[in-house]
Amino acid sequence: MSTYPGQQSAAAPKKTLTWIAIACFAIGLVLTAFFVVRIVQTAPRTPQPIEGGVVHLKKEGLTVYASVPVLTPPCEAKDAAGNDVPLKKPSGSENITINGETWYVVARSVDTVPAGDYSISCTDDETSATYAAGPKSSVVSFVVAILGTVFSFLIFVGLGIVLLSIDLIRRARHNRPTNTFPGPPGSYPPPGNYPPPGSYPPPGSYPPPGSYPPPGPVPPPNQTFPAPPPYNPGPNPDRPQDR
Repeated sequence: MSTYPGQQSAAAPKKTLTWIAIACFAIGLVLTAFFVVRIVQTAPRTPQPIEGGVVHLKKEGLTVYASVPVLTPPCEAKDAAGNDVPLKKPSGSENITINGETWYVVARSVDTVPAGDYSISCTDDETSATYAAGPKSSVVSFVVAILGTVFSFLIFVGLGIVLLSIDLIRRARHNRPTNTFPGPPGSYPPPGNYPPPGSYPPPGSYPPPGSYPPPGPVPPPNQTFPAPPPYNPGPNPDRPQDR
């Protein structure tokens, strides 16, 4: 890039991409932190055994588990006031595995009950299942939280890195050194091309006007010169008469 007198240099690129990249980093970190908290909240936990009759739930919802699959949930639940808590069988087969132990969901509360103490009793004469209870849990919510953490980090942080790289490349190109000329192209030689001082001949080294030798004699006008001799081409081998 060349800069001439009266011509302004190109303006530095704005930091728009940099600010957008910073915003992407911030959004990515906030979303990642949010989904990490959701992973902790929705992670399956070992249910509490109901042999004592009373189970304390730290989160809302009530889920009853069995150590083996059970066709009909033979369990009843009451809240701290002695009111019945309606239970329902899950629509499909659900189970969780924690610390190498598998628990099968046999019943859930019809309505989302608050955290607190609940009395649960299960009567099962057909199987040797062990029953336990815990708060409402959802494998879908746990998986969604994991995927949200991964995609939030990759999408927003990755986009921020790309935008920041583009902005740095633009600024590096703008800050490259440029050539500066004193005038438009062709008007002046670039600096450094002038002869150094003292290289010119000193004054008086040229002969004064009129001291040059006169030119040679000029022939007077209308002067005639002798005619040239006739041209004799000589014998021509291609002409028989010249042999």
